This record gives sequence, structure tokens and C-alpha cells, in this order.
Amino acid sequence: MKTTALGSWRALVVTWLLVAGSTVATAETLDAFNVDLTKTSVSGISSGGYMANQFHVAYSSIVVGAGILAAGPFYCAKGNVATALTDCTTPTVANPPDVGYSVRVTQDYATRAEIDATSHLVNSKVWLFSGTLDVTVYPVVVDRLYDYYRYFVRPENIVYDKSVVAAHSMVTQDYGHPCAYQGDGNQPEDIFINDCDYDAAGKLLTHILGPLNQPATTVSGSIVAFDQAEFISDPVGHSMNPAGYAYIPADCDDGAACRVHVAFHGCRQQPARIGDKFYVNAGYNRWADTNRIIVLYPQTINSDLPPVYNPRGCWDWWGYDDANFAKRSGRQMRAVKLMLDRLASGYSGAVPHPASNLNAATISDRTVALRWTRSNGPRLAGYNIYYSTNAAGPFARAGTTNDVEATVTGLAPGTTYYFAVRAESRRNVESADSNLAGATTPGLPPLPGELTPVVAILP
Repeated sequence: MKTTALGSWRALVVTWLLVAGSTVATAETLDAFNVDLTKTSVSGISSGGYMANQFHVAYSSIVVGAGILAAGPFYCAKGNVATALTDCTTPTVANPPDVGYSVRVTQDYATRAEIDATSHLVNSKVWLFSGTLDVTVYPVVVDRLYDYYRYFVRPENIVYDKSVVAAHSMVTQDYGHPCAYQGDGNQPEDIFINDCDYDAAGKLLTHILGPLNQPATTVSGSIVAFDQAEFISDPVGHSMNPAGYAYIPADCDDGAACRVHVAFHGCRQQPARIGDKFYVNAGYNRWADTNRIIVLYPQTINSDLPPVYNPRGCWDWWGYDDANFAKRSGRQMRAVKLMLDRLASGYSGAVPHPASNLNAATISDRTVALRWTRSNGPRLAGYNIYYSTNAAGPFARAGTTNDVEATVTGLAPGTTYYFAVRAESRRNVESADSNLAGATTPGLPPLPGELTPVVAILP
């Protein structure tokens, strides 16, 4: 389709608006990139730390390292929520996490090929953190995680920092509550992200993947929402949010070779409770932007109804959804692995797929409503709407929308128009045209030389 400004006698002005008035992007199909899956790394805070540990251990053939804040050793809860809420979080002096049991379960699972061979862990990089003021997951719990990793990982590959006067939180350089703030999750402002002048995300990424370029001051990549239902049937029924998120650096969007880091949020940090605060402000994206790292942010959702009782939106590290929660076959574990498989399934170019099934219907003598079927990407950002009075063109752009519906107004009465939609990527690359859709506005056409007045966007 040839695109030029319309130089006709009408001096036509076309404006557009969303029918629903929404500017929120709908979750899309997760895209594929030029990713080496064998360079994957993981991290997490609290229940996300437990999830990061069990994902690291279960998939150690591809996970090169883990950064864990405020969590204990593998299979600490022994499949029991009471143990999870006592021995594995706030134990008495007499009942710290049983490291020997964790080691034996790990070896047993590996022998039965339910997780990867433990030999893959030997050269892993591990970064651990416990705040001195943490009263949600006591430092002794993280001590036991350190002991656990020393059984499988070269000691020189493990860093354990427990020197920061921090409460239970994802500690950052410059975002969140004061470092000593003790949130209990009962207040709306409790996000469990604390500003400690300490860049945990940068430190763990540098230890696992370094040396790294300095982080970006302003990120140039994009945060995208994707449909988690592709990777786990009925995600809400398994306490996973309908949408997950990923930070995609511009270089990765353009096909550069990239790595993936999976960042697991903690309990009460699910998007239904704190919105975008974790996947925007936890500190990873600035480092990812300058080091070609895609950050995958899978998401949970709170569940108050049987059979899955998870009111705090934690990751499954004690078996609330699945007795195999710590194995490769665990539902949430397998879902995250399938997300990684998709990311690593091959760069498919910067051109998004075309929209389809475009239909046009007149609303008035100056207005036409459009509707089409959503493109599946890759890297979809929105849609550009084009119009002409001739099916062969030339076409001019009417406007841009993130929705799959738009209303074009300011048209001339008694005139046949042809419309096409092009999907546009986050890198401003357009797809091929959708099908053409025609509509004729009612009324008398304008006389030769008569100008169509400028029409404002409909309210």
C-alpha cells in the first residue's frame, strides 16, 4: 500500500479515538528472541527466594547462578505449611531448617531424574543476602541456605552478605521505604522494597554474570505484558496471575544475542497488590538495559478459595498447589521453564504479524467504526490506522491505538472510504497491511471545492 498525504480537493482531516477509551495494553503472546538458554540466571526475595533456589537446583543444567534474599534451603518446608511458617521463616533456636534433610531430598530427586544432576551445581555462582533487621525470615534461615549451597557449590563461588541493617525487603539503591522499615503487609503502602543505598540487583547480577557494563541512567528498553495462560492452564486456579511481565532491552529487541534473568517477587508483591512496583523498581532493569539481559518477571496472584489457599500471593514452596512443587514437573516450575523455552525459541525478526479480520461500519455521515483481530506479535506495540477514498490508494494515516477498536471521525458525507490497519512493533517497525475494509458514509457528498471542517476527537 502506497502511503502519502492526501492532496485531494477535500483537505480532509481525520481523527481517531479508542471506542473504549482504554490505553492499557492487553497481555500478548510472549515473544522469541536471540537467547542462549544455557546462560539463564535466577533470583528472588522471600517466597521468590525459595522459588529461585528450587528452580536453580531443578534446572541446574541451564541456570548458571542464583541470587537469593531472605530464604532457606531446598525443600525446607517438607511439603507442610506449618513448617514453612515456623522452621523455615521464624524458627526457634532448637529448630532451624534441617540442611541434612534438604541435601538428602536433593540427591534423591536427582537420582530419580526428577531434577537435573547435582554435578551441574558445582560451578554455579550464588549470591545470598539477609538483612540484620529481618524479623520475617530470620537470618539463621539464610545461614542454613548458605550451608546447603556449600555442599554442592564451590565455596569460592558463594557470596553471602548479612551486613546491611535492613528489614525484610528487596533492598535497592534508591527506591522504596527507608531501609529499616518493617512492613507487615497489612498497610497498602507496604511493598517490601526498601531504599538501603544498596544495589542488591546489581550486586547479584554482577556476581553471577559479571563483569558487567554500568547500569543505564534512563532505560531504553520496554516492559511488556504477556499471557501466562500459554504456559499453565488456568493460571489463576494455580495462584498465578493472568499476566506476566518481561523487560526487553532495545538491543535484544533488535536481535542481539542476549541472556535471561528470572526475577521472582515475594509474598504480597503480586501485581494485584502493588501494581508494577516490583518489575519496574526492584533494580534489575537498569543493569539489563546495558548488558543485553532480558528480565523475566513471572507473577503470582493471591488465592483465598480451596483447593488452592494462598492469600498472600506467595510462590509455591511448600506444596499449596502441587506435591511436586520443587521438581521440574511442578506446575509453577514447569510454567516458568516453558516461558524460558519461548524466549529462547529463536529471533523472528522485528516485523510484527499483520492484524486481520478488519471490519468497517458507518456510525454517522462523518464517522466510521473499525474493529479487527489482534496481532500475535512479535514485539507488538500498537496499531496504525490508514484510510483512502480509493482502494488502490494513496493512503494516509489516521492515527494510532493500542486497542483493537477505533472510531474515525471528520469524514466527508456520501463518500466511500477504504481502511487498513498495520501492527507496529515497539521499535516502530510496521507490519504488512491487514485486509482492506470499505464503508460509505450516508448523506450528500460535498460540492467540488468545499472544504471539510476540522473535527475534534470525539469525547
